[in-house]
Amino acid sequence: MSEPDALFGSIVGRTQDRKLLESAGVTGTEELLRRFPRRWVDPGRFTEIRTLSEYEEGTDVIIHASVLSVGTRRMQSRKGSITTVVLADEHGGTVEAVFFNRAWMGSRLEQGTRVLVSAKTKSYRGRLQLTSPVLLTGDGQIATDPADSAEDLAELAPTRPIPVYPASGKLTSQRFRTFAGRALDLAPAELFEDPIPADLRAAHGLMGFRDALEAMHRPRTMGQAHAASRRWAYEEALALQVHLLQRRQEHEAVHALALAGGIRTSLEAFDARLPFPLTPSQREEGARIGEELAGARPMNRLLQGDVGSGKTLVAMRAMLQAADSGAQSVMLAPTEVLAAQHHRSLTAMLGEQAVPVRGRRSLFYGEGPGEDAAEDAEVAVALLTGSMPKKARQQVLSDLLLGSIDIVVGTHALLSDTTMFHELGLVIVDEQHRFGVEQRAALRQKAGDRTPHTLVMTATPIPRSAALTVFGDLDFSTLTDLPAGPKRIATHVVPLSAHPTWIERVCEVLAERVGQGQQVFAVLPRIEASTDDSGRTLPGVEECADWLRSRPELGGARIEVLHGQQPTADKEAAMAAFAAGSTDILISTTVVEVGIDVPNARVMVIVDADRFGIAQLHQLRGRVGRSGEESLCFLLTHAEPDSEAMARLQTVADTLDGFALADFDIRSRREGDVLGRQQWGGRSSLQHLSVLRHEELIRTARSDAQGLLARDPALREVPGLARRIAELFRDTDEEIFEAG
Repeated sequence: MSEPDALFGSIVGRTQDRKLLESAGVTGTEELLRRFPRRWVDPGRFTEIRTLSEYEEGTDVIIHASVLSVGTRRMQSRKGSITTVVLADEHGGTVEAVFFNRAWMGSRLEQGTRVLVSAKTKSYRGRLQLTSPVLLTGDGQIATDPADSAEDLAELAPTRPIPVYPASGKLTSQRFRTFAGRALDLAPAELFEDPIPADLRAAHGLMGFRDALEAMHRPRTMGQAHAASRRWAYEEALALQVHLLQRRQEHEAVHALALAGGIRTSLEAFDARLPFPLTPSQREEGARIGEELAGARPMNRLLQGDVGSGKTLVAMRAMLQAADSGAQSVMLAPTEVLAAQHHRSLTAMLGEQAVPVRGRRSLFYGEGPGEDAAEDAEVAVALLTGSMPKKARQQVLSDLLLGSIDIVVGTHALLSDTTMFHELGLVIVDEQHRFGVEQRAALRQKAGDRTPHTLVMTATPIPRSAALTVFGDLDFSTLTDLPAGPKRIATHVVPLSAHPTWIERVCEVLAERVGQGQQVFAVLPRIEASTDDSGRTLPGVEECADWLRSRPELGGARIEVLHGQQPTADKEAAMAAFAAGSTDILISTTVVEVGIDVPNARVMVIVDADRFGIAQLHQLRGRVGRSGEESLCFLLTHAEPDSEAMARLQTVADTLDGFALADFDIRSRREGDVLGRQQWGGRSSLQHLSVLRHEELIRTARSDAQGLLARDPALREVPGLARRIAELFRDTDEEIFEAG
């Protein structure tokens, strides 16, 4: 954020107003001007109430109608009030407009008062409503203050689009509109340095910076506002693509170990022992990864594939190629439970090839395979976590430094200053969205003067347009085949608000499956019980476990719990018992979302499924049916039948295609969520760029960014763009991508 400036003080004279703006994150003039409206009211477009049902939910409409009644009630679950205004137009239609914390309307709006309302359509409990309503006055001002009288309200429609800004506490949309207008009138020309080079603006027919600000805050037509929005979308796309290309260039400017193999034979022995053939995409992407590992340019690749597509096998073969080159590999996992699971999986995959430690070896030891073929095929695999006993941890650290360990699996403990390697050549990051750029860089720095190759794995399918936008600095590999063939998981939404007794049938099914020797995951969104806005008790893992233990049909079931607040030893014991078949039903939080592989688990129950995102639901469902066998997934929910949450759950139930779900997920989010706080840090949210609507714009910006950096790598000719990039991406060392 910019520091407070003298001009800002002139624009916002009152201390109270400055504090309100500061609470909304605005402390300077440019920040104020870049806080754009979330939408505009189009004055030339009125909607008849009787036609509202023909529009998709969430459509912006403008209603010119009379007030039939006004009623206000207090909200029970939290502070505030709800005011419902019933409107009727001259065509005989009626509809409710719902306002939050506008109790003053009851005394200002009388029956028969004519009003102009801008709002969005919404279906609530089977009835059509107007939500996010904005009440307009006759001159186009937004009526948000008790001082507005009924006589001020709209009898005549405004003639220009009216910007509607996000409200923030006492900072109303109209107050923000006033401040933005003052800023445009008072700001000097030198403030409006354009981040987009003039030649690119001309090539794409884009507005200049000053004109685009005017068109956003005081548009003459809706077309002008939309043209300005396109300009800001391009600016964000250009800044993003330049930033990503700069990051890629920095990565490519350093050298990596060339991991061509030839010193040992572990990969050859591993492939010979595989009991099944690689899938076509595993062969193709594995060969591509192998070629990149053999080069001196650092590999920086994203490996994505749906749950069960065999990413770990591809990663294993890459790590064995590194071992055959005398180099060490790291597999970084987001949790200790997942790290331990990966360690067990890698050891099991290697079979007799796996050893605890081996003799010291590096690229500079030996000319090729030794006489003992078995020894040359051995691979030392170790686990390193923060909760390990001190003595065991110190032994692993010593073996890493000596080169006696080929592959180490761990958590953030691998990032500590005390962890040093003999010859780090490859970094595998599982679930990339859990680790930021800075964390990956910390591991790369442990490779000395050479950058290790990096392979990032994610089981959250990413649509091509989103991947291009968010991961433009990575190359992509996608596993499109499933080794066990198409999954057979029947997914059922269980609407408990409409059919509370259906939980009885779910318990009966669990008992039947446990009786057949199958195992069950039950996942909840919380560890401890809580209460929702309606007063309903939301169970935690212990409450759910106790309730299931009390069910007579599950009397003989072995039920245990697993969550992130348990001691590490307890978590490992619970997971090991479930993996060994000693537990029938495991009640857990999302700690089992990724990586936990129990082939005998054939039923997944997700409690309060509407509390999870689409990506999480798909990931959790993927914990069952791992070998292609028929499995079940129950999505328990108290969501209303016609709600967006119920529609989201039904979408998950209707398909097992992770890429289709990912595409739906992005399409159903609010504008900006795809590149919001969880993706790029608190102050770097992109407001205008949509990975779906602007895919072609993103590609154009990427081409422009390449040309720009080719002629001006340091951006000396475009200081405005350099400054904008620094402002947008100052926090990109935080988490990069969140799929849920």
